[in-house]
Amino acid sequence: MKKIITLSMRDQIYEALRENILKNVYTPASVLPIDRIAEDFGVSATPVREALVRLESEGLVSLIPNKGAIITDIQMEDILNNWEMRRLLEPYAAGKSAALIPSAEIDALKADTLAFQKAPFDDETYVSLDNRLHETLYIHLTNAFLKDAIRRVHQMSVRIRYFPEGSKLMHETVVKEVVGEHLAIIDALAGRDPVRITEFVQYHLRNGEKRAMDALMKRA
Repeated sequence: MKKIITLSMRDQIYEALRENILKNVYTPASVLPIDRIAEDFGVSATPVREALVRLESEGLVSLIPNKGAIITDIQMEDILNNWEMRRLLEPYAAGKSAALIPSAEIDALKADTLAFQKAPFDDETYVSLDNRLHETLYIHLTNAFLKDAIRRVHQMSVRIRYFPEGSKLMHETVVKEVVGEHLAIIDALAGRDPVRITEFVQYHLRNGEKRAMDALMKRA
């Protein structure tokens, strides 16, 4: 029988706040007041403070004594460092994965991406498809160290990856570009050509870095 795990209120608050920060629902440099969060969750201030301490340890917020926390801002250096790591790891991993990904997985990913492209925009579906594609590019590798390194980079970079989509001025253009690049990568995966796959992933990452930098400049 599968064990049912029930999260404590502190953990539920932590998970909810963390997800909203990573998806830029709470924008960089905005303030999270303890009283408001406690009221939203219907709890005392104590579990909120505990959740914010955990988020501070991950570098996602900076605590404001007796008030709450401010969400860590995204800086140019964060974007440059993030995409440097991604460019070093992901194209190589994608090329190595060319012969390892099941055809059914590629076909399903393409079908779901095309369906998303034709339907009204849904943020949850967009994020899910993006994660599926990028996980597909390394998850079948036999090198556990490389898989773990990419997974760690992804975990640290989620907020930066979706930063451009949070810009009202850029949102529609960004989503359209990203989906088009994803479909090109998927077609390259179906062709099992490691050189083409590597090139398309490199192109996608260069564009991703540019989009993030553009969003930062437009915000300034």
